[in-house]
Amino acid sequence: MGNLKRIVNISVDIKTPAVSSASFGNLLIVGPAPAVGPSTAPPAVGSYTDLEGVTDAGWVTVGATADPVGVAARIAFSQNPQPAKILIAVHGLEPISTTLNRALQTSGWYVICPAGIDESEFETIAEWTEAQTKLFAFTWLSKDVPVTTGIYYRTMGWYGKVTETQSAADVPVSNRYVHVAAVAKCLAYSAGSETWKFKQLASVVPSELTSTKSDALEAAHLNCYAEYGGRNITMNGQVTAGEWIDVIRFRDWLQDDMQYRIYNLLIMNTKVPYTNPGIALVENQMIASLKAGQAAGGIAPDEFDSNGNLNPGYTVTVPNSMDLSASQKASRALTGCKFSARLAGAIHAVTVNGELTY
Repeated sequence: MGNLKRIVNISVDIKTPAVSSASFGNLLIVGPAPAVGPSTAPPAVGSYTDLEGVTDAGWVTVGATADPVGVAARIAFSQNPQPAKILIAVHGLEPISTTLNRALQTSGWYVICPAGIDESEFETIAEWTEAQTKLFAFTWLSKDVPVTTGIYYRTMGWYGKVTETQSAADVPVSNRYVHVAAVAKCLAYSAGSETWKFKQLASVVPSELTSTKSDALEAAHLNCYAEYGGRNITMNGQVTAGEWIDVIRFRDWLQDDMQYRIYNLLIMNTKVPYTNPGIALVENQMIASLKAGQAAGGIAPDEFDSNGNLNPGYTVTVPNSMDLSASQKASRALTGCKFSARLAGAIHAVTVNGELTY
């Protein structure tokens, strides 16, 4: 019997797209190892899908002997929606930056949440985080905010005291981790779909704030959990530099999404030619990412102004290959691809002016 390959020879190449290892939905608790060491020490950086896994690793989560990391993990898993998983990085007798650099080698987390770390370390963590595609959240109990406010775009501070005259020693243990509750709650929502204001938290006690204190926190772009209109809710939702937390998170997500879409275009095709059709393929991936951002709620939809003029949610421009020089094409680097998108934002306050007439 003749070999069919002489007539029809088929070769099938399996092309597997690259998948981003970045995560914008998980928090990293950084804190000391269990006070009472288990027979097997927990991993330097571990992933836990439930509280049982945390206790099995040796951390005590409730009671007078509870470990800071254990309490923080319990508060994280107490939120609704509950996080799919949390990561824990063990901090020992080493600089906090060493712990963070080691944690950076493990993918799958986005927000740093210290537990049992002295407030004097928070400035260092803020400085480290500013150079990463991460966020840092902390709760403070001392009189002064432990980080320099106004300069960090990746750091969020949460007020932990129940009353303003309360000493740090008298604050409920759970309120040392207001930041953990807020982060676990908000990361459960897709990037672009959420605001970090108006969220209800479990297992933490709301602060009793005077108007003066509330105004001071808002002016400093700091966050709190307090009672407003009969409901306990998170307030402000900003990083210390004044930008909205959800905007920073959505920007990070969009950058990662668009980057991997274009990367997969390059690796899944034998060649993307340096021609207008090839450039159009890149443009299509940019548009696909922006559409995904629009569907998530981060980018505004196309809207009409009061004069009937269309304001698109986003615009994309790419160069014409015929306008590029031979040296540009020879470099095989495509530049000049741009987009502009309108943030959907979120309504945080409403003013209504009305009148009653006969």
